[in-house]
Amino acid sequence: MRQEMFYEQGLKFLCQPGCAACCKIPGHVQLSPEDAANMARLLGMPENEFIASYVKQSDKSWRLAERPDGACVMLDEQDRCRVHAARPKQCRSYPFWPEILANEFTWILEKGTCPGLDVGEYFSRDRIERILKGEEEAGGFPPEAKHVEGE
Repeated sequence: MRQEMFYEQGLKFLCQPGCAACCKIPGHVQLSPEDAANMARLLGMPENEFIASYVKQSDKSWRLAERPDGACVMLDEQDRCRVHAARPKQCRSYPFWPEILANEFTWILEKGTCPGLDVGEYFSRDRIERILKGEEEAGGFPPEAKHVEGE
């Protein structure tokens, strides 16, 4: 029997145009070597150059570097992801992270950061669990979409 979760009836989420709040939260974006290779390819640069410029390595993990303000180094001047099509699993699954889904209170706290929580597209419990397993992704705002002031 499955444990009942606060999101038993599902949740809503829709990445908001021009937001990028989740990319500005200081923290670590975990990378696999495959993620780094895909991002380097998308940026049209040699993999070793990408790693030297944008990846912090330890014995056990790789992560994207941060800008001095703590934001993701992959954000451009207009706060758009330069590697959206090749972004890592961690980015593809936001906001359906275990620490955000721990309980209703942590979901509500995240609403202070992300204006896309509880609006837009419906995600069933089953779909959320597939995202948690890495079998599906949450979406994210398409980088080619334009946000017009006043919309």
